[in-house]
Amino acid sequence: WPIIIIMLDIWKGAGYGSVMYLASITNLDNTYYEAAVIDGATKWQQIWKITLPLLKPMIVILSLLSVGRIFNTDIGLFYAVPMLQTNGALTTVASTIDTYIYVNLNSIGNVSAINIGAAASFLQSILGFVLVVTTNFIVKKIDSDDALF
Repeated sequence: WPIIIIMLDIWKGAGYGSVMYLASITNLDNTYYEAAVIDGATKWQQIWKITLPLLKPMIVILSLLSVGRIFNTDIGLFYAVPMLQTNGALTTVASTIDTYIYVNLNSIGNVSAINIGAAASFLQSILGFVLVVTTNFIVKKIDSDDALF
């Protein structure tokens, strides 16, 4: 199950990245490619020397957004599919931070469980923020033009 769920999550997120990269590629200036063809560049040389360097800001932005969501999981995929709500056989395998938070926040009448769920959610948000700021700091050290802030 872990391999299947990870593959499903990657498949689910691939469309968003594809649309973002395709939109960026269609926005690139064609004069670079025309000049490369006149200079005799092959398609692979155009990709490595023109497309990828011009896509670098989009790659950095999408990477920063991905780093911020490292601790997040798709609650529908990791909770409903393995049937964690009914204490199914996959409870120990498919349990994540988000499912832990969800189970604790839905504990009606158990105030300590709700507090633990809220604290775990807050800690998850803080860790995501620290990762984004750290990654942005590293990007800023490498190339300050590509950093978000």
